[in-house]
Amino acid sequence: MSTARVVFFGTPDFASATLTEISLTPGIQVVAVVTAPDKQAGRGRQWKTSHVAETAVELGLPVFKPERLRDPGFVKELEALHADLFVVVAFRMLPEVIWAMPKRGTFNVHASLLPDFRGAAPIQWAIALGHTQTGVTTFLLNDRIDEGEILLQSTLEIDQNEPFSSVYERLMRVGAHLAVETIQGLMHLKLTGTAQIMNAEARLAPKIYPPFGHVELLKTLEDVHHRIRACDPIPGASFRLDVTGNERIKVFQSKLLNHCNTMDYELQIELLISDEGMQLVQGEGVLQIHEIQWPGKRKMDVPTFLRGFRLRGKFSLTA
Repeated sequence: MSTARVVFFGTPDFASATLTEISLTPGIQVVAVVTAPDKQAGRGRQWKTSHVAETAVELGLPVFKPERLRDPGFVKELEALHADLFVVVAFRMLPEVIWAMPKRGTFNVHASLLPDFRGAAPIQWAIALGHTQTGVTTFLLNDRIDEGEILLQSTLEIDQNEPFSSVYERLMRVGAHLAVETIQGLMHLKLTGTAQIMNAEARLAPKIYPPFGHVELLKTLEDVHHRIRACDPIPGASFRLDVTGNERIKVFQSKLLNHCNTMDYELQIELLISDEGMQLVQGEGVLQIHEIQWPGKRKMDVPTFLRGFRLRGKFSLTA
């Protein structure tokens, strides 16, 4: 088999793992990397480059940062590369003039088992809804978001107490390996796409916004636990108490205790602060909190926080 000429499209660290993996695989040549333009960020408004751009520079790969993907000059530059495949990971939607260009096609690496959790935040939503299994899908791009023909899938089990950060890291590695396998399969003409069956059971995974982490909007301790996991470490699940006014308390690393004894989910969820620790309680159900960020303070483990915090008692969460 001749060397596969690949153009890679991506922006965050999740994509960088795949870029590194395919770049170091014999028989694959990444001829160019396409990523987001540099942008100003932070208080000093310093120019910041994407994680993928930094990785590409480290690997000695040429980088394109187009403002407009349909720009005729950029399209001509891509055509001149004579790529066999385009590989897309965590990037914006490509116009047909681009995804239809390479002779072996353009595929995307998506962090869910499609057609379930199509959208921008598949990992967070899978955890938030209490799923115990997720995975990675490679699929051929078309003119609809995350609806192209499936090429390969790999499943991954989620532990009941596992936070987003851990699931993210594991899926990132799975995705990198699956991308290599997909490139090799397409180049050997051993892979063909299978149409997705869009049924009513397939959930969407839209972009998350701040209210996603507001646990006072949830009904059960199980839902709160899953939302804390889905928001750990960012953006952080949070709630307000009467004693904090409009300021939000962020909580991390939770664990359900005797949750099967919670029979009445109409009972209010409350925060219990004692010398022994910090728990969210609902009836007889208990959700242990291991890390907290009180308003105006840094994030710390609960025992450390309680040593310098005098407030004790049971408090109601406020909307």
